[in-house]
Amino acid sequence: MFGYPITEQRLETVEDRTLQVQWFERDRLEIQADGTITAGRLGARALELQGRRWENQPRQDPLPPDTGGCHYFAATGQVLCEPWLGYWVNNGGLERFGYPISGLRLEMIEGKPYTVQYFERRRIEHHPEYAGTPYEYLYGLLGREVLAVQNLPVCQGPPRDVQFGLEDRIGYVEFRSALQCPSISYASVPAAFQQFSGGVMIWLDLGEAGRKIYVLRYPREGMDSYTYAVYDDTYQEGDPPIDEKPPEVPPRSPIQPSVPQRGFGKVWAAGEREYLGYAIFREQPEQANVQFFGVGGMALRLLVSGQIGIFGPEYNQAQFWPS
Repeated sequence: MFGYPITEQRLETVEDRTLQVQWFERDRLEIQADGTITAGRLGARALELQGRRWENQPRQDPLPPDTGGCHYFAATGQVLCEPWLGYWVNNGGLERFGYPISGLRLEMIEGKPYTVQYFERRRIEHHPEYAGTPYEYLYGLLGREVLAVQNLPVCQGPPRDVQFGLEDRIGYVEFRSALQCPSISYASVPAAFQQFSGGVMIWLDLGEAGRKIYVLRYPREGMDSYTYAVYDDTYQEGDPPIDEKPPEVPPRSPIQPSVPQRGFGKVWAAGEREYLGYAIFREQPEQANVQFFGVGGMALRLLVSGQIGIFGPEYNQAQFWPS
């Protein structure tokens, strides 16, 4: 239920109240002013750290009166259905879990995708590998996850939301829960985009933070996901062009390979050529809205083409949606 203790009992400020608390792998127990011991609201805190506060989540419509197997919670605008509803009722209900604050969603947990639902105090995970055992539904390790980041400087201060409407798309990636503590964001920064046979390059001018080139590599045979790399753009006006001829193609071929130039060309020639292959379209000028996360990763939307890229805290975590 709680996991092992991971801190001593100590005094902390929790939601503007100073309390004696102790952290466990799955929970934070709190001694209230009247002496009662309650579970912390770690489900709500986990979503807050991810920049998707439950108060801003879409509310579901109330259920028709004859709907069976589900219950609508007006307090949070969420629905809880069987078998999750039965688990919630039989294992403590409102006192142990609080209200549901999300719908069912797929999240990557310790490298595997699981269906989860967030509650004020918990995250319940469905583990089909334990089907038919008491461990089929488990409490997420929110104590460990929240404690690991909550005291980082980038996670301090008022909660921040993901900007530019990017959460609607970020929510679909399996590594969403690893993108925590939305930090600096940039609106309409200069950008450029070029597509290659084996991936794409995206250039961003982030002002004082510098010029960056993101290389997104398409999955190859035997690989399950995109990978990516980030480079500083070291190109300076007057640098020699990349002196290489693209391969010949049959006449009237719909795709004419080319050699990238400028910053893209330097990164390509320095090591990305073997993976990306040749450019199949010219470099396109763009503008971008960019959201960085204090704990891993970045999301962007290219405003001219409408393309979206999500880059996780690990370099094998990325997703890209063409226009």
